Amino acid sequence: MKLAQEAIALEKDNPNAYKCAGNALMSLERYDEAIRNYSLAVKYDPNNGNRYYDLGFAQATNEKVADALKSFAKADELGCIAENTVQLYNLLGIICFDIGRYDDALINLTKAEQLIGADIDILQRKAIIYGIKNDIKNGLQIANQIKLIAPSEYIGYKIAFKLLIQAKRLDTAKVELQKAAKFTTPTMDFYFDQVTYELEVYNNDKDKKHFHKSLEIIETALKTVKPEIKSTMESYINAAEIYLQLEDADKTIECLNAAQAPVDAYNNGFDIIDKTSEPPAELDDYAVEEMMEADRQKMEEELGEYGLQELFENTVPNEDGQREFFTEIEEEPMEAGPAFKLEDSEQEVMTSENKDQINRLYIGAYTLKKDFANVINYAKVMQASENTQSVYIGKYTEVNALKELGADGFIAKYEELIRFFRNAMIKDPTDIMAFLVVLMVQQQMDLKHSIQRHLHLKMV
Repeated sequence: MKLAQEAIALEKDNPNAYKCAGNALMSLERYDEAIRNYSLAVKYDPNNGNRYYDLGFAQATNEKVADALKSFAKADELGCIAENTVQLYNLLGIICFDIGRYDDALINLTKAEQLIGADIDILQRKAIIYGIKNDIKNGLQIANQIKLIAPSEYIGYKIAFKLLIQAKRLDTAKVELQKAAKFTTPTMDFYFDQVTYELEVYNNDKDKKHFHKSLEIIETALKTVKPEIKSTMESYINAAEIYLQLEDADKTIECLNAAQAPVDAYNNGFDIIDKTSEPPAELDDYAVEEMMEADRQKMEEELGEYGLQELFENTVPNEDGQREFFTEIEEEPMEAGPAFKLEDSEQEVMTSENKDQINRLYIGAYTLKKDFANVINYAKVMQASENTQSVYIGKYTEVNALKELGADGFIAKYEELIRFFRNAMIKDPTDIMAFLVVLMVQQQMDLKHSIQRHLHLKMV
């Protein structure tokens, strides 16, 4: 920066000097100053598209979206060096995506792709857009392109799986997981998606065997893949969610405790499933391997129906019918206990959303146990959340627990709660959460007072 300032002092109309200053200021994260210097570079070299590209990049970084779009449009009109042109279209695609202009985002991402060829990052963004647009067919075609670039990585299969789940094509989604199991190295995402599949099927048949199978999958994942702290924590939270569905409050609490100290829990061999308990009888014929074998013939039909056979078109099978770029790996018996150790880290991996989720699950578990004193404790923690809805849940849960305990003055506490949510609605009439909580409170307590008239007027 100092050298750039000296260059500017020597020649005040030199655009390269201002570009150097802008680059230094971007590295220093002083974006407003960088924008001023890039603007001066544009002023002294107005017919150079690269100057507008630099300015647009700084504006986009500083969240000045409208200004960035104008600068990029001018850069595109004047022309840039190849490197900047690719990044320009890529950034335009990202910006258009962020502001909901999905068709424009696809156009710009495709332009970037045409310049540099198939790029996995660009393809991923396009797949996400097709998912938002519910354009499953084009989304699956993108997934297949990714598979052709990286057939042994899970990313293409993951995108296809999520699109098929979105389309409620559960049988085909299961086939996608089976292909991934055969052609890719297992990842935590792969196992998480297996859990997603089981829970989606449960939504259809309401058979709790899917919960037990999900717990088995989580346990297998933690012993098969070398996990990171965050994925380990998320695995314990997911297990707690499932145990709460199974109304096993004690195991829910155990998993939540493990989620709050994932390194110690994992390294000390915390088990998702208690080894002393017998697996449900209905799981005996529910092995993934058997499902894979049963659907092997159906796979080819599904591939033809949805165009997934494109994955194999550019490769020729060998004499055994195998694709050369796929490696057949024989399954080995799994050793008992965790195969890896987690290295502790000072980096915070638990987000505020994770904390809210854990506290909600604690509330659910202690409600099952009718331990309303602990429900109140966690409800108060929820009230300190950064998320407004979590605060609302905390306030409502605390008062409801006081009612269950028969605490003195809980009716007055309910009336205080109604006043709180009434004031929230006055501040923001569109706050539907506050409106619904008031209705729930009134329904439970049957309070007949002036708030009903106020709610009626708000509804009108």
